[in-house]
Amino acid sequence: MYTEVFRLCGYEDDEIEKERPRIDKAFAKLGLEKEDMARAEKRLQENFDLGLQGVRKLLHVWMDELIALPLCREEYKTVIYSDWPLPGPMVMAIQRMSDDIYVGSIGEVLNLGMGIIFDKLTPILEAGEEAGLGVGKSHCALWQTHIGGITSGKIPVPDLMISPNWYCDQPAHADQLLAELYDIPTVYMDGVLDDQWGQWPEISEHMIGYMGDQMEKCIKKAEEVTGYTMTEEARQGGLQDTFALYLNFNTIVEMMAKADPQPISHADLNLAFWMFFTPLRKKELAMDGLATLIGETKARIEKGEGVVPKGAPRIYFGLRFAIDSAIFKMVEGLGLSPQVVFIDWMTPLEKTPPKSTRWADLVMEAFLRRGVVHSASGAIEYVKTYFKEWKCDGAILCWPYSCRPYTQPVMMTKKMLKEEFNVPVLLLEADAYDTRDYSAGQLRTRVETFAELLRMKKAA
Repeated sequence: MYTEVFRLCGYEDDEIEKERPRIDKAFAKLGLEKEDMARAEKRLQENFDLGLQGVRKLLHVWMDELIALPLCREEYKTVIYSDWPLPGPMVMAIQRMSDDIYVGSIGEVLNLGMGIIFDKLTPILEAGEEAGLGVGKSHCALWQTHIGGITSGKIPVPDLMISPNWYCDQPAHADQLLAELYDIPTVYMDGVLDDQWGQWPEISEHMIGYMGDQMEKCIKKAEEVTGYTMTEEARQGGLQDTFALYLNFNTIVEMMAKADPQPISHADLNLAFWMFFTPLRKKELAMDGLATLIGETKARIEKGEGVVPKGAPRIYFGLRFAIDSAIFKMVEGLGLSPQVVFIDWMTPLEKTPPKSTRWADLVMEAFLRRGVVHSASGAIEYVKTYFKEWKCDGAILCWPYSCRPYTQPVMMTKKMLKEEFNVPVLLLEADAYDTRDYSAGQLRTRVETFAELLRMKKAA
């Protein structure tokens, strides 16, 4: 029933046959049935450019992760769960401690697999609501997925949870609930996001040091639970895993930001963005997918091919949608070119060597240089950096219903862009992790009007 879905995701027929026992078992646990396959085929064909081999390789990686997650208890000695916003190098370094350890990001895997591909995330969200993160109370849908995946029985109970408690209160609340329900050992990574307003891009040594200590605490707990020691080789490998992916991704981002017309869709790039926080089992395939996509993007630029008309208004788009790529297809279909999106682009600040020397401090310093995760004022200044570099014609900012930290700077960012850059700004109410309250179709009318305004302004 699923052969064509896997073919669309870059699998060869002999590979599908080899994996069939695992696929059958995983899909049974996830509740994926025949009717879900037809929907997945349609979504894959509508939302992604399957003529790009790089895109199909990235889809392959996510399907591998979706199969591995429900089977991890059977296939690995120790199971550890983590999720955004834990820094990628830490979880990837833990994964490198031993092949016996499964380290998984529940949210990213279920959002990309059950959300973007199969559009069957709602039952998991509802399970999370029923278990404790009640409906209508602006709880984070990412952590409803975290809870719902376990309480619904779709994914196994882990041996350890590493909970990010430094950017938002929701992860710790959700993981504490799971820890109480299932007696799961849990370690919390706390933080001190208390810098003075306007301090970013300077980052206090106190903030870096404290959060570096918290990271080391989490690593020590992982060593205790798994029985393995994190070597220097694993630490450096975790850094390499993250930054190698991101540097290749940034190459495509810069190529697209400079090109006119825009050569590929940001729906396709969405598949790569969410990999930086996910301990992938097939890192080589992910790197190969990005390298292939770089070549394919370059070829389109040289031919003058694009997914939007040449000279289209170029915008900053303020969010990446983890479960629905149709938003980008809709925006581009209306003749707007998202020149840069969310925190895709690596700013000059992020390319300078960190001052810190201890591994954990170095990781956190690099992470906090992304203004969005540093502070509200850092998020505003971060967007300002984008506009100074790329000089977009306008911006679509997103006010995510249930993201406590990211809702804070959005209105102030809108005010800053209008006052300092005199560009039109559209504010959309949306959610990166839950589409039950909105859809690309519902947002289309507002974006269509905004696109027409930008075309008139640019022509004038």
